[in-house]
Amino acid sequence: MRAIAELRAGRDPTLVDIIAGFRASDDQRSTQYLLARIVLSHGVRGLVNEWATLTDPMWRTELVSEIEQALDLWTDEATVDLILTALQDPSRDVRMKAVWGLVAIVRDIPARDRRAARADSTRRAIAARDSLCGWLTPARRSRASRGLVAMLEHHRQEPYVNLPQIVEALGYAAEPDDVDARQALESLRSQSGQAFHVSNETVDPTTLDWRERLLAERKGIAPDRIKARLVHRPTGLLDQEVLESALQRIKSRSSSRQT
Repeated sequence: MRAIAELRAGRDPTLVDIIAGFRASDDQRSTQYLLARIVLSHGVRGLVNEWATLTDPMWRTELVSEIEQALDLWTDEATVDLILTALQDPSRDVRMKAVWGLVAIVRDIPARDRRAARADSTRRAIAARDSLCGWLTPARRSRASRGLVAMLEHHRQEPYVNLPQIVEALGYAAEPDDVDARQALESLRSQSGQAFHVSNETVDPTTLDWRERLLAERKGIAPDRIKARLVHRPTGLLDQEVLESALQRIKSRSSSRQT
């Protein structure tokens, strides 16, 4: 999949005929050749237009995942539409990957991380994120909100394991006057709280498993000196800070407009 993005950047029209001549030896290569032909012939917009009939859910999931991990190779306005289209895909797995892709685009990059960026790859990643985020027009944000609200409705029947990311993305996407989005978030208050219960446990050094011993050695700590440890046990609740941050982010956009 990464090779497809690299070929796209090369913009060599002769590659379409070359790839068309390849004979696929399995389903994976057949899918890769199909995606490559579409991208080289019609760009990322071609993937958006062909999405409804594009291969099976497993490969659509893989494609969205690859895009999320290499945004600098997919810096194209149509990539935003592709993520939004995937967010409304019939496949639950595709929708979940689309949420991660959307979060990667909208999540704030701290100023200190921008200042600390030295490697070219890091700077390209930041620039790609800024470009993609800039293409999130009000209409696209509204579309994202509708898709995320629909996922929260489905969450009631079949919980999503990436609920925190859905909530975070909705906080970035929803407009202050989006009543459905705000109500969907508010309805999660009863499910929110401390995501982990933290406790201090006494440890018998002789009972440490190999992973704990390896971690201790990597940190320069003799395993036989470990007498206690902090244990984080999931509570099954949505992190209340994630929920409050999402609601506050929506509210703050209303305040910034008034000023």
